[in-house]
Amino acid sequence: MNTWKFVPIETLVDRQTLADAEAFDLNSYTYESQVRGLALRWLAPSKRLLWMAAGLEHIEPELLDWIDSIPRGANYFDFGASNGIFALYAAKRGLSVTAIEPDPSNYFLLSWNAFLNRANDVNIAAFNVAASDRFGVDKLYIRKMELGAHEKIVGSATAVSGDSFHAQHEHAIQLVHFDKWRAQMGLPEPEFVKIDVDGHEVPVIAGARESLSKCKEIFIEIEDAKMDELAGMLRVLGFDRARQYQVQNYAGLWNCIFTRDGAA
Repeated sequence: MNTWKFVPIETLVDRQTLADAEAFDLNSYTYESQVRGLALRWLAPSKRLLWMAAGLEHIEPELLDWIDSIPRGANYFDFGASNGIFALYAAKRGLSVTAIEPDPSNYFLLSWNAFLNRANDVNIAAFNVAASDRFGVDKLYIRKMELGAHEKIVGSATAVSGDSFHAQHEHAIQLVHFDKWRAQMGLPEPEFVKIDVDGHEVPVIAGARESLSKCKEIFIEIEDAKMDELAGMLRVLGFDRARQYQVQNYAGLWNCIFTRDGAA
């Protein structure tokens, strides 16, 4: 005999707690920005997220410039999309965007921001996986549990600088061999690729060799210590480094644009 019975929430919490829960509305944390003539809406319930939303044009302007140079309708892949600030900008620019973000909290923001910017002219597909050179499970080492934060590192608690850190949290994540996964999922071949994966670049490139060998340009964040190794991997795939820009406030960290035969 089933003895289950409905228990009203009013009997479990006090009135103020219930009133606070009923009053909570994520829409009250929405911020709208104008970026290069485009209106974008963001979920920004913290100072950091508000800074990312309001200051998008000042974070990595060279990345916005690069996105602006991509023809409308092109297939743009964003590895390490975070909360989607650049992926959504690219989608608003008329690109067909595939965004990949392994961190569950940042993926939530990415998904919500895609919802806030839903429109017939926005084409974005988002996936909560880590691109790699194998299928499996690994850990994401999170230096600080904060929405929109960086230093959420696949495989080890090692910062981009090479220094070890104490992870505030470790989260199991799904790794996918990118080339095989893309084929299984029926996703398009990437034409333009952005890679910002905080030290996980080698497995990403190794697992995406087939896909990258067919794409036109790559925008990738690289620290000095890995420049020769990653440039060598991309050279094998037919790319030369055309331009590079120091990442704001990070000495020894560069945003690099790789093109076929170094074409500008």
